[in-house]
Amino acid sequence: MTRTEKKMKIRKLLRKDLTGKSLYKTTYKDIKKYFGLINECIFENRLSPFNDVKIKRINGRTLGQVVIMEWKRKGTRQYHLEMLPEYRNKKEFVDTLGHEMVHSYQMANVGDTGNHNKLFYSFGPKLKQIGLSL
Repeated sequence: MTRTEKKMKIRKLLRKDLTGKSLYKTTYKDIKKYFGLINECIFENRLSPFNDVKIKRINGRTLGQVVIMEWKRKGTRQYHLEMLPEYRNKKEFVDTLGHEMVHSYQMANVGDTGNHNKLFYSFGPKLKQIGLSL
């Protein structure tokens, strides 16, 4: 299967999965499922899973975040994902997960700051190809 065919297949699956307009309650199972799909299609499976995932209330208007745990003496870093317990709908949840995966890629794979910069926004068209928003 070509890369384009893969993207079309995932786009079709996401369109089917994300049509509901009702409140969505976050699950670890869905985080794992959609992480795998987005990782395969957008990052070519180069993104390592998060070291830890938490479903929790987050202060402010934040829908999700990547938290870096760094031990300078040991020279190691861990990337933790935090997602809200619920979203307006499932599409908002998957869009948020994709957004946080881009931040993770910036920091863990490229050594970038993880800010909303040129590299970050370069993923907008790629996510749009499978029906997601940055």
